[in-house]
Amino acid sequence: MLYNTAMRQKTIFGIIGIVVISVLVVFVYSFSQKISPPKSHETAKIDKYTAAILSCYSQSPIGTKDMPIPNNSIQHVKETSRIFINMPKDLYPKDLQYSWTTVAGNATAGYVSNGGLPGEAEGATPECWSTYVDFGGNGEVDLRVKSTVDGVPNYVVRFIVSPV
Repeated sequence: MLYNTAMRQKTIFGIIGIVVISVLVVFVYSFSQKISPPKSHETAKIDKYTAAILSCYSQSPIGTKDMPIPNNSIQHVKETSRIFINMPKDLYPKDLQYSWTTVAGNATAGYVSNGGLPGEAEGATPECWSTYVDFGGNGEVDLRVKSTVDGVPNYVVRFIVSPV
């Protein structure tokens, strides 16, 4: 009789142990999913579009690399700075002329004719637009380009323009 009681207690403790371990495993698994959830389809789209923008900045023939301008970034430039802004042709329009907004101060941005026509600046890759841009004034200016494709995020970059 004493043997049966001891066996029942071991069985009950074993079942309780299995239940507790199972609950802990489920809790740890759920918690780990909240910390690092799998990538959603939306995140994969954003990564694909970001990669498309960054791929528009290629290696030059003399070995230097144009500095990529990621979406949703802040760029620091000097007054009279000139840079190439490149974007994928299949996602964004060619003309950036009406995509600039002064946010603070009297900062401005506009295309420079000696770099090539807007969207067709020298060194543009075949699948990308390239515009040579000149900054003036002092303050902040935003580039906000609406995509030509539904569901693609707008290209937004803030340029902080400081005196020379």
